[in-house]
Amino acid sequence: MRLEEENSFFDRFSLLDKKKATKYIVYGLIGAILFGLMMMISRSIAQNAWTWQNLANQQNSTDFWNGVYGYTDYVKRQQEIIEIRYWMEWQDVIFMNIARVGVNIALFFILIGFLSFALNEQIDEKTRRISLVISALVLFVMMFTTFFASISISVS
Repeated sequence: MRLEEENSFFDRFSLLDKKKATKYIVYGLIGAILFGLMMMISRSIAQNAWTWQNLANQQNSTDFWNGVYGYTDYVKRQQEIIEIRYWMEWQDVIFMNIARVGVNIALFFILIGFLSFALNEQIDEKTRRISLVISALVLFVMMFTTFFASISISVS
């Protein structure tokens, strides 16, 4: 009885036919690209927060010296600029964690798709082996990026 349960678990992967496994891979790639894009935009905003603060302070000083507003408004605007810069830096923490979870879920879909290819007996042996190697690489990347937060993969 126990052996039948284990076989049925692995048989579930082979239930994904070629078309459905391809959909899993495509949806996983689209999800990984979108969440990766979210990571890059978030990181860019956080890295450019100081530059934005310098530009905003310059505009604030220029408006003050041109008499657009008084000293009280100048100080209030300066405090707002500092607060906005902190928010620009803090959003990176929030969105990077959300994006990491999203990328790992997308990689899981890719993993399931390639494992389905590897377990599908209707596909030739060479394609099945390549699919197994790719699924192992995806799993390796998932494990490294999940367990070690400071490791990231960047292509430049």
